Amino acid sequence: MIGALWLLPACFLLPDPASGSPHRPLSIPILEPVDFEGFLMTQLNNLNSESVQELGDFPEDDLDIVFTPKECRTLQPSLPEEGFQSCVSFQQAAPRPLNVLCDETGRTTLTSCDFNLRSLQPDPRLENLLQHVSVEDFERQNEEARRANRHAELFALYPTMDEVSSETVNMFLATAFLTLFISYPLMFSCFILWYTFALQCIMTNNYMGILFFVVLKISENFHCDLNSEQFKGFLRSHTPCIDSSSQARSAVFSVTYPSSDIYLVVKIEKVLQQGEIGDCAEPYMVLKESEGGKSKEKVEKLKAQAEFFCQRLGKYRMPFAWAPISLTNFFNFSTLEREMSETERKGTTGDRRMMMLPGRRLSERSLNSEDNYAVSNFKATTLTVNTFIKQEGDRLSDEDLFKFLTDYKRSSSLQRRVKSIPGSLKLEISPASEVLSCCLTPELLQVKPFPENRSRPQKEILEFPVREVYVPHTVYRNLLYVYPQRLNFANRLASARNITIKIQFMCGEDATCAMPIIFGKSSGPEFLQEMYTAVTYHNKSPDFYEEVKIKLPAKLTEKHHLLFTFYHISCQPKQGACVETLLGYSVIPAALAPGPADHLVVLSSTQKVPSQSPPIKWVEGHKGVFNVEVQAVSSIHTQDNHLEKFFTLCHSLESQVTFPIRLMDQKITEADLEHQLKLSIICLNSSRLEPLVLFLHLVLEKLSQLAVQPMVIAGQTANFSQFAFESVVAIVNSLHNSKDLSKDQHGRNCLLASYVYYVFRLPEPQRDIARIGILHFHEELALQMVVSTGMVRETVFKYAWFFFELLIKSMAQYVHNMDKQDPPRRSRFSDRFKDDITTIVNVVTSEIAALLVKETEQAEKINISLAFFLYDLLSLMDRGFVFNLIRHYCNQLNTLPTLISMRLEFLRILCSHEHYLNLNLFFMTSVSAPASPSPSLSSQNSSSCSSFQDQKIASMFDLSADYRQQHFLAGLLFTELAAALDTEAEGKAISAVHSLLSSHDLDQRCLKPEVKVKIAALYLPLVGIILDALPQLFDFTGRTGSPDEDQESTNSINQSIAWAIAGNQFNLRTSGAPLSSLYNTLSPDTTRNLLICFLWIMKNAEQSLIQKWIADLPSMQLNRILDLLFICVSCFEYKGKQSSDKVSTQVLQKSRDVKARLEEALLRGEGARGEMMKRCRTPAGLNENLRWRKEQTQWRQANERLDKTKAELDQEALISGNLATEANLIILDMQENIIQATSAVDCKDNLLGGVLKVLVNSLSCDQSTTYLTHCFATLRALIAKFGDLLFEEEMEQCADLCQRVLHHCSSSIDITRIQACATLYLLMRHSFSSISNFARVKMQVTMSLASLVGKSSDFNEEYLRRSLRTILAYAEEDMDMQPTLFPVQVKELLRNLNSILSDTVKMREFQEDPEMLMDLMYRIAKGYQTSPDLRLTWLQNMAEKHAKKKCYTEAAMCLVHAAALVAEYLSMLEDHKYLPVGSVSFQNISSNVLEESAVSDDILSPDEDGICSGRYFSESGLVGLLEQAAELFSTGGLYETVNEVYKIVIPILEAHRDFRKLTSTHSKLQKAFDSIINKVPGQKRMFGTYFRVGFYGSKFGDLDEQEFVYKEPAITKLPEISHRLEGFYGQCFGEDAVEVIKDSTPVDRSKLHPNKAYIQITFVEPYFDEYEMKDRVTYFEKNFSLRRFMYTTPFTLDGRPRGDLSEQYKRNTILTTMHAFPYVKTRINVIQKEEFILTPIEVAIEDMQKKTLELAVATNQEPPDAKMLQMVLQGSVGATVNQGPLEVAQVFLAEIPADPKLYRHHNKLRLCFKEFIMRCGEAVEKNKRLITTDQREYQLELKKNYNKLKENLRPMIERKIPELSGLHVANPGSR
Repeated sequence: MIGALWLLPACFLLPDPASGSPHRPLSIPILEPVDFEGFLMTQLNNLNSESVQELGDFPEDDLDIVFTPKECRTLQPSLPEEGFQSCVSFQQAAPRPLNVLCDETGRTTLTSCDFNLRSLQPDPRLENLLQHVSVEDFERQNEEARRANRHAELFALYPTMDEVSSETVNMFLATAFLTLFISYPLMFSCFILWYTFALQCIMTNNYMGILFFVVLKISENFHCDLNSEQFKGFLRSHTPCIDSSSQARSAVFSVTYPSSDIYLVVKIEKVLQQGEIGDCAEPYMVLKESEGGKSKEKVEKLKAQAEFFCQRLGKYRMPFAWAPISLTNFFNFSTLEREMSETERKGTTGDRRMMMLPGRRLSERSLNSEDNYAVSNFKATTLTVNTFIKQEGDRLSDEDLFKFLTDYKRSSSLQRRVKSIPGSLKLEISPASEVLSCCLTPELLQVKPFPENRSRPQKEILEFPVREVYVPHTVYRNLLYVYPQRLNFANRLASARNITIKIQFMCGEDATCAMPIIFGKSSGPEFLQEMYTAVTYHNKSPDFYEEVKIKLPAKLTEKHHLLFTFYHISCQPKQGACVETLLGYSVIPAALAPGPADHLVVLSSTQKVPSQSPPIKWVEGHKGVFNVEVQAVSSIHTQDNHLEKFFTLCHSLESQVTFPIRLMDQKITEADLEHQLKLSIICLNSSRLEPLVLFLHLVLEKLSQLAVQPMVIAGQTANFSQFAFESVVAIVNSLHNSKDLSKDQHGRNCLLASYVYYVFRLPEPQRDIARIGILHFHEELALQMVVSTGMVRETVFKYAWFFFELLIKSMAQYVHNMDKQDPPRRSRFSDRFKDDITTIVNVVTSEIAALLVKETEQAEKINISLAFFLYDLLSLMDRGFVFNLIRHYCNQLNTLPTLISMRLEFLRILCSHEHYLNLNLFFMTSVSAPASPSPSLSSQNSSSCSSFQDQKIASMFDLSADYRQQHFLAGLLFTELAAALDTEAEGKAISAVHSLLSSHDLDQRCLKPEVKVKIAALYLPLVGIILDALPQLFDFTGRTGSPDEDQESTNSINQSIAWAIAGNQFNLRTSGAPLSSLYNTLSPDTTRNLLICFLWIMKNAEQSLIQKWIADLPSMQLNRILDLLFICVSCFEYKGKQSSDKVSTQVLQKSRDVKARLEEALLRGEGARGEMMKRCRTPAGLNENLRWRKEQTQWRQANERLDKTKAELDQEALISGNLATEANLIILDMQENIIQATSAVDCKDNLLGGVLKVLVNSLSCDQSTTYLTHCFATLRALIAKFGDLLFEEEMEQCADLCQRVLHHCSSSIDITRIQACATLYLLMRHSFSSISNFARVKMQVTMSLASLVGKSSDFNEEYLRRSLRTILAYAEEDMDMQPTLFPVQVKELLRNLNSILSDTVKMREFQEDPEMLMDLMYRIAKGYQTSPDLRLTWLQNMAEKHAKKKCYTEAAMCLVHAAALVAEYLSMLEDHKYLPVGSVSFQNISSNVLEESAVSDDILSPDEDGICSGRYFSESGLVGLLEQAAELFSTGGLYETVNEVYKIVIPILEAHRDFRKLTSTHSKLQKAFDSIINKVPGQKRMFGTYFRVGFYGSKFGDLDEQEFVYKEPAITKLPEISHRLEGFYGQCFGEDAVEVIKDSTPVDRSKLHPNKAYIQITFVEPYFDEYEMKDRVTYFEKNFSLRRFMYTTPFTLDGRPRGDLSEQYKRNTILTTMHAFPYVKTRINVIQKEEFILTPIEVAIEDMQKKTLELAVATNQEPPDAKMLQMVLQGSVGATVNQGPLEVAQVFLAEIPADPKLYRHHNKLRLCFKEFIMRCGEAVEKNKRLITTDQREYQLELKKNYNKLKENLRPMIERKIPELSGLHVANPGSR
């Protein structure tokens, strides 16, 4: 069997025994792959060396291990004294960008307009059009032109896929992250500090900036000296030197956790002087230097004192003032909260941008501009602080500061109460830039770049985050911060008042052992040996706020300690007294664990440092009187007991140590070392999380060393492998379970991922340690994974990704180190290791299947990990062995169809391998590439093609067993794709194939055409799968908008409706329609991705092979290919530019150079390939032979539509246009191949029709001029080759072709117009030549122009006239046709077309007047009464216009008239009982349809050539028209009419036994009837509102004194239509020239202004005689088929419109229209007007009848409506309105009329009142039953009013006229 099912093996499509329908099997056996290594070696030996080099095995540099030292951001690395080894990392390449070059064609316009064709200048004619050229030469020329200047890479033009799953590879591989924490760097620069008192610079020494959280200090101190050089000279004796690093005035503070509670605290200190802080601050608060007199003398005195204190006490300081600065305004907290919440929400999915950020903790600070997005909303801000808070001597501690800040923020009164010192400090605050010049790290290391000539650097300030920041140490840092807090000497030492503490770090007990490792402050040395705290005057229990920063030595011994020396400072000079008086000492050993508030005793002794022996005198008897906090920030000291023990014991194994060793309070002997080490390994997981993370890299490194290195301890071999492995598993589990640590989107812990990627390397053997032997890490790891049990095993497979990555990296390093690349892959690894790998893969596969039921997400993660593991194994191990692992996996998961998504994800990852083509042995395709990569169509006799056998070619398109075995991965993928098309996973399967082809197309290794031919041959089985999926493809053909539009929309009559009307001519999948219900329909995006794959294969496959394949296919299969091409055309239609509202001029300016470069490259003829290759080049400095690492294989990311610049949108439009062109050219190539095959088959007409459909469809889509040129050339070749068939058998396609070509004749682009004119003329010429009469073509062209005029919005009359002139020029220049009648007939045709264009001019004039436009179109249609084809066309044009205006009823009526016209023709042609008998059968739908009966056989003959030859004049066309009319009636709410329409349709469907359509029809009828039934009872349906509109004035021309009835949408008010018409005609004639007549009285022309236009608008209601009302029962019947309308005009005899009751007359005017509403127009002429006048008593009778009817309706309403009833009652009997009915009765019934003629009216009014009173009584009683208890009084009031009205009316009602009474007695039967 051949055809669609022939392309796939029998296992793909099996018949269902029950239904006989095809379905795909649940499982397909996976064949055993070939022995890859053996097969490869055998086959490569048979190929030439060049092929082996290009297409053979993996390249020699496929595996290259590069150890890259971590990039250092400082000039000198941060190293301890003993040196430091950098971390190992791999470099990651950036994703390759894609640049695409496109062109666009300019547009020109014409403005001339002349109805005389000969006066126009014709376009240039095609030179060779009239020359005799053979068909073969014509086709060859077309092919050569079509093959020139084509894009080499189709996918370079195709937009990226917007699919999350496509990022799996990229996201899983992009492990280049160190942390998920972002710091927001702020730069603070200090400019000047001054006070109103001139001593500010002498009296002040340092300025300190500190970041404070409200309850926590979050940064170290920054010191800045703002004194001038003049005043610094006073302190020069106390400053030994000034290093450049201490002169910084700018600092960078980092904030990891921004908050509104963050303050920058500025503290100001001054040189110590005698006096309290308040006394010293008083001059700054009260004195001003500008003042004279005593103040000036006092200032001079203070200056002298200041200079004295600077010289004597310059090294001591005292607190002075401070100022808090809130940073709330410098953080965008709305952005922060949103982004932080997103980060927390994505805690398990990760944030790729954050992953890529450098490390941020207490370690290094990288200033990245991407970090600034939280503070990027403000620019550099200069802040001026004008007041400073005076420092209080008893409130110096941080606790006091925190409390003050809390109160300061909460209370505004506190801000007013504090004592302030006036001054001014200017700060500049800004986000730190990406690169800071001349910057220092917290260790004072110089950051790159660091210019030598800059004297004032910037400092990075170390952050103390509010919460832990879990980032491993990656740089050396060993700092100690000492914070003296408070001292209590209140009970001792009377001389201790002005107390300062000298802080030193000692390496011994001698005074000279003070180490210069204390960081200096501002304007001083870089490092100091000692540091003094500030002095609080006369305070025995001072608080301290100093921060002493110490650079700790790398190795600490027992001699290292902190020494605190306490002094009393004498502020007042005394004879012979020293400034410092020693008070005592305190010591903290350096080995003591640091922490907050360590309470240490103070000891007092002599001047020298105390010795170890007595005498020592302890203050307060060993009680703690001095509080100090010590905080270490160290990458050396763990500060965790478990980690400390583990590292110490590991060190004892690695180094020569003396046993026993002391570990804290424990002594460990050599015999006990093994036991203690195992205990420490087990306890590692008990460590605190923060230190464990900080030292994670080192911990894992030591465990890896222990796992593979058996140790000899005390003569015994100790093996720690199992303990080390289990500890690693426990740590991995702990890190994954921690909520504080971030994970990526696959649930992988980022710390572990960065470790594997950057840090891990194979353990190196320790040379100095005796050992039995080193195991291979990968073997030991695999063994431990296999033998693990219980919770360890469960955890291993739960987090298998980590262990898989460890395995791969260790295997790669092992292969690299052991030189295992040269030997065959089979011998690289041991058999035991291979067995372990097999076991691991099988177990993990079983685990995936088991987890899928209960934990789907976990199963997916493990599945992805396993896929990447095997992905990497393909680069390292025997590929045949790995293929078998893949086969076992697929077989294990092949039993359940629900696992198809798992298998697809697995295969998609494997197929993303960089050597996917080599793994599939693509160079071993069964047919070799031809000598020419792009053979011409006439090259079928070449040696390459002649060698093909039919069976061999057929097998290339078959997913055979041999194919699946030899091309293993491709066979698996295609197998899964075929199975997935019936599931929800089809998008994932198609995405995988799409991504593969995209990577091949853009791969620089696949640029040569012969290589792409072989790749395309590998994908040929995909063509068969796509053809089988044809019923499932999304149908782009019937859509006019975006894919998201409603499929059921029938709001407009578009081209697709015409196809439906034409009897399903373009419903391409008629044969496949039954199958479509069996399969899932693919989404638009999925279909588009699948079709682009098909086009890529067709573009790159060997063309001679494609031609041979097509030639051997049966016609059914060829039709399926044509159907597929038809869908491709609509799918890849150019959609035009997409506008952007967010385009700024600055961004546009930046993008202009990009566009200029694009255009320049375009003019040079460069393609996308060259530009793409330029951007994909390897960066300089890297090894060019590096293999394509998987982290470099980036999947193109999805486009983001937001915030695109205009240049980007323009570029996208250019690329989209080029894609549409290239796709359609590929489709055109395929059609040419089919045309070649058509020449050799019998069913030419069938295939020719299919080719024409595709060509016509492409012409109906938006196309480039390039494609249109080639398409028209193909059309001309088709006309020349198959002219006879085209005009005889394919008339419907010929009609479509005429319309599309004529449309392009109106193009504003010259080249398109020239090509279209040439094609249209050739069409006419060959039509005449074939049958010597081209009446049919003339009719089709005329109809096409009529349709074009009525429908096309972009139709241009001027260009079309020029095209007609060009065709006329062809006819006059065609010498061969001059002897014939052809030129005359062409001129006649062009004259008719010109007249149609004249009508078009009129229509353009009334484009804004919808009613006049429809009148003109109606007039044109009426003029074609004798030309049914054209009348039908214009009726359809009118329907389209109505539908656009949402006048659905009128649109439906147009189609009903069209159907009646068709019925008239069918009734003349043949007599069938099931067909309607002409237009008479349509009377129940509309009485207007009878006007179509004018078409009779005495006027025209259906048999006449060219008459009624359209597709609509058929039974299927009739049904199509009526079905569309029914849909429009239903949309318009005329459900009853739907029934009448289907009464005509159903007999036809029954006669044809079309039960499917009958089912649909009856379903629609049921829906229509349900819509009628479900209307709320009593609620009126909205059908329309009618107005009489009269036009008066000469300005209206033909409309003058014309009256119309307008139909407007329901609930249209009179002011609305009045405003619309007045506004429209005001624009036409001028606002002052249009006037609306407000009343409805007859218009007196003599009173109208001659130069004005008057419009009279009156609301009218349908009018029916009494006999009509009997038949018009329902509300629908009262609003359908309306011809008579009435309006009333009140008046009095004296001319007033209103008067007393006795004077009020009324004029009723009845209008009769020419046609009944609804009609094909929304306004109809009034042809008759009747008037009758009601006397006052008749008016009263009419009013009372209305009131009585209202009462009756309200009383009898079901269900009752109490509110409505009470409202009507209140208007009838209410006290406030009693004068209404009562006054009418008193006026007309109080006395017997004198005129006998009024007796009858008098009596009639009396009877009306009698019935009125009766109805009122019924209503009152009904209301009584409806009211609630709270309305009883209201009911009593109604009853009272009713009785009163009844009593007042009784005398008048009961009085009778004697004559009438007597007449009644005498003639009782007169009733």
